[in-house]
Amino acid sequence: MAAKVAKGKTETYEIECPSCKTTKYRNPQMKLMVNECGHALCDDCVKTIFVKESGQCPECDMIIKRAKFRVQIFEDPLVEKEIDIRRKVGRIHNKIEDDFSKVEEYDDYLEMIEDLVYCLTYDQNKAETERKLESYERIHREEIKKNSHRKSAADEELDKIIEEEKLKYLQRLQEQRKEMEKTKQNSSSNRNTSLLKDLMASDGDASLIVQSHAKRLKMEKEGEEQEEILAKIEAATAGKNPKEFSSGVRIGVFGGAGKGDSAVAALMMQATDYEYESPVLSDRLPLPEWNDLQSAGYLAHVRQPGPAAHAGGYTEHYACMRALHEFMASHILHC
Repeated sequence: MAAKVAKGKTETYEIECPSCKTTKYRNPQMKLMVNECGHALCDDCVKTIFVKESGQCPECDMIIKRAKFRVQIFEDPLVEKEIDIRRKVGRIHNKIEDDFSKVEEYDDYLEMIEDLVYCLTYDQNKAETERKLESYERIHREEIKKNSHRKSAADEELDKIIEEEKLKYLQRLQEQRKEMEKTKQNSSSNRNTSLLKDLMASDGDASLIVQSHAKRLKMEKEGEEQEEILAKIEAATAGKNPKEFSSGVRIGVFGGAGKGDSAVAALMMQATDYEYESPVLSDRLPLPEWNDLQSAGYLAHVRQPGPAAHAGGYTEHYACMRALHEFMASHILHC
């Protein structure tokens, strides 16, 4: 890592490849990759150095495989190395607390695991530690395989909580659907009643009122279609398995990747694009031209401006046209 301090700004750190010395400043698309040895290389160096399936690490000369490179998450590569080692040791020493008669024995077992992780991380008695792991794995192969399919009490409790959350979610979904059905029935009868009231109360063109209600009905149907698509997406994702970290910790309740993703994508593609329709003005309320305001009598009730206003170029036509525009806009919104 190379530190760079800019004047008037807080200290920032540039990510640098230890091999080619390329930084994020020079190549914003650069990604640092890390392997089991814990030494980082940029993605370009990985492609260049590891043309074959395996090769030597430029820093420690350890034989590593190209397929085991992954994107570095933490700033310190040593943390990445410890995570890999802890995962490897955990797959071999996979006993749980129920396997021990005393809590002290389980604590000693955990302490022994931490000693193994420490020795492998900081290269202390590494060869001897690896021989111990290989010997234990060879002798207890069947036990390790059996333990890998077991669940601890904490995992079972977590599964129980996830199932309860799933049931609550499905119950809420059913209640929402029932409420939506009731709302649809009520809105259908209310629309008919509203249309009759508007026709009886209005002196304007009946076709414009019917057209306005038709547009409103179309918008409501589009909203209902969107809600149905979302409901289908939720139903498609409800049965999927939760995501998991590489350590086995689950993320969310309905996350994960599976066969349902294609179905969800297909449902999302069913949504139609919005099409703009220009408003139609009423034929009974034409907007007069500027020069016709005086002859049509629109200026009869507009206050006449004084000499000072006339000197600035103001006339009563401006006030009259503004009032007419506001009236026409209000008429469009309520038609």
